[in-house]
Amino acid sequence: MKRRNWRAIAGVLLVLTVAGYLVIQGISETGVYYWTVSEVLAGPRSENDRSIRISGNVVDGTIDYNQKDLVLAFTVSDTEDTTKTIDALYNGPAPDAFTAGVEVVLEGIYDHESNTFKATVLLAKCPSKYDSEESGY
Repeated sequence: MKRRNWRAIAGVLLVLTVAGYLVIQGISETGVYYWTVSEVLAGPRSENDRSIRISGNVVDGTIDYNQKDLVLAFTVSDTEDTTKTIDALYNGPAPDAFTAGVEVVLEGIYDHESNTFKATVLLAKCPSKYDSEESGY
């Protein structure tokens, strides 16, 4: 009877180990780190062809939106150093909160040669209605 218990325990441990390994692999392959514009510009060229996610602010006066073809072109700047910028292209409808100066998160592929980020996902962060205003709150 004891021999059978050890086999069952070993089987359960094996299944748990394999399941844990698969979960960790899935998270590491699909998890995406947020890069800043400065990090992308300074990063290795090996990042071309690899999907990354960047965050930055939409530069005022750079938005060009073709509503007929749903092509959105704009420039995104680093949140800390506004002199560092990347041109962005996105095919799809612009989010309602998308305007100049808003912080955006882009997911896609960066091309170092043309300094263009080809986004497949565009998320515009809207200011929280709970953020305190400069009125002293």
